Amino acid sequence: MSKVVLSIQSAVAYGHVGNAAAQPALNRLGCDVWRVDTVAFSNHPGHGAFTGRVVPTDEVAALVRGLDDIGVLGRVDAVLSGYLGMAETAGAVVDAVERVRRQRSGALYLLDPVIGDNGRTYVRAGVPEAIRDRLLPLADVAAPNPFELGWLTGQDIVDEASALAAGRALCRRLRKDGPAIVIATGVRQATDRLATLAITRDGAWRASAPFIARSFSGTGDLFAALVLGWLLRDGSIGLALSRALAGLTAVLQATLAADADELKLIDMLDRIAAPVPLWPVEQIV
Repeated sequence: MSKVVLSIQSAVAYGHVGNAAAQPALNRLGCDVWRVDTVAFSNHPGHGAFTGRVVPTDEVAALVRGLDDIGVLGRVDAVLSGYLGMAETAGAVVDAVERVRRQRSGALYLLDPVIGDNGRTYVRAGVPEAIRDRLLPLADVAAPNPFELGWLTGQDIVDEASALAAGRALCRRLRKDGPAIVIATGVRQATDRLATLAITRDGAWRASAPFIARSFSGTGDLFAALVLGWLLRDGSIGLALSRALAGLTAVLQATLAADADELKLIDMLDRIAAPVPLWPVEQIV
């Protein structure tokens, strides 16, 4: 039977960010995605001009209530949240997670704490604080980039050691009765390599990849979805990290080869479902 993911994040008509990245990837991994959009934009703002709107918080909440009203939230295996259009929407995510857990206590919540990158925030005022104060305490898994990890912990993330220390600190703030996994992405190891770290209360795993000197929109959204999809399939964080990175790498390579302005996700769906070769992952502590 397919797993069910309630995915609450952004939507675009053109390109693959937010739910437009998560839904096809999770579908290909065998998950049924119940999609709730926090914004509806023509395209990612990184293109410059865009049109659309932030979905009002009451509309986001009403969609989840509608699912509850027809009695289906007990089928949800995991909640995934990403970009919030406004700080108040965090309340709708909290309500969604709590409604799901009342029906199914073992449901996972993966928080992609979309705040910013490369030293700057790109969300509305109040969103970072809402993520830190309202969503983190509910999450089983959080997947921040170095900037987000530093913002959430108040620590400077300059290398692998500082990322590990901050990740362990963040683990202590996640759901106390959950698996408590922090996945720190894009941690600089050297001038030409990046590490992705999966940190738990008891240990950590590392995968290392070459640094690509190009910015891609949607990589964090896609990676979070891939990790969640593989976790739901077998529960192993080491395997999930390996498979997710292998799938993401295949998509990035295809995007570079095509010199595309958006991720070549649809072309690579079969590769992300059967990623070969698997990305090497080592347990480090």
